[in-house]
Amino acid sequence: MNQMIRQSHRLLRLARPTRSMHTSASLLAAPEYYVSGVTPDQIASNPALAEYYRANFGSWESDPDVFIKQAEVQPIEVEEIATDEHAPIVPPQYNARGIRPLVAYARLPGKEEGSRNCHKMRNPYQTNLPNIDYFPLIPGIVRGSDPTQNIISVDPTSKILIKTPWFEIQRELDRYHHSFQCRVYALTIYSDQDCHVSYHKSKQNVPPPQWNVCQDSMTITEIPPPPPPILPKRTPLVENMLVIPTDLQMHPVDHMAFCLNFLRYHPSKPIKLPIRTINEEESPAMKRGGFLAFANKTIECLIDVDAVIPEFIPLECTGLRQKDVVRRDRLVLPQGVTIHPRVGEDYLVGSVFGAKGGGAVVVEEEDEKKKKK
Repeated sequence: MNQMIRQSHRLLRLARPTRSMHTSASLLAAPEYYVSGVTPDQIASNPALAEYYRANFGSWESDPDVFIKQAEVQPIEVEEIATDEHAPIVPPQYNARGIRPLVAYARLPGKEEGSRNCHKMRNPYQTNLPNIDYFPLIPGIVRGSDPTQNIISVDPTSKILIKTPWFEIQRELDRYHHSFQCRVYALTIYSDQDCHVSYHKSKQNVPPPQWNVCQDSMTITEIPPPPPPILPKRTPLVENMLVIPTDLQMHPVDHMAFCLNFLRYHPSKPIKLPIRTINEEESPAMKRGGFLAFANKTIECLIDVDAVIPEFIPLECTGLRQKDVVRRDRLVLPQGVTIHPRVGEDYLVGSVFGAKGGGAVVVEEEDEKKKKK
């Protein structure tokens, strides 16, 4: 753009004499090109600044007389593909329960199995293909039983070889972090032929404007950008299958997803939900610098068919003192969520540690009185 402006300035100096600084600057004059932050209004109101520009940059306001912008050129609106027809449609009952969509593709048997083929899927930039987009795919399988669909895990046909786009996994990891494997997703599996990076771009890139400088008419004309690519509609092989991410492996150096499997989910299957503390300011120990050392950060729960799947189970910290042992009786269960029967009543969540205070001194004094008696 700067080169184009300099070229137009040279052309105009040859065509007509430089305008006086006392005349008003044109609409396209750019004094900030010579001195950062200077505007035409400042030059018009400051005679010293105008004299400086006249002495050093005599042609600063020499711009084309006509600036043509084609009427048929319309700006490309930036739209998220997630709202287009290419995004998987999640049923309303899943949205009400907090189930998010996830997309994967079927792997080709024999051609996309084994360590070498999986390494090529994870690292597409290391292949010899020209102009290849960075589209890493994470290998994995879908396994597990589902009594509602008459699927048994011992049946070899129940396992589905898939490859999940790295963008899909990293998006959920950035949102839920360590709770990613404690959530239920509606997985849609497409054919390998529909595997393309354009489906996963959250926004359509708008190309920078192109300009054409006409030396004869001394005009600058905008060249219309190319139309956005038209993607064919995908046909899912498996649509909105409820799964739980499991067996997530991260690269030891790059800390990127290396492998990810999925486990089929049904209402009678327990799910491990994370435990998070609430009302820490109501705890005499925790509000003075104490903390809860977790022995178990998750707990297995059963969720009703129509109940909302919570992101975490709240742990009530009101009244917690130093050296208190926290068990499952302090958990606040949302509606429709029950603890699995195999979790015992004495399920240990953690213990309170930290600086003395908030009842700790009182407890020690009571212990000393008991010892004296």
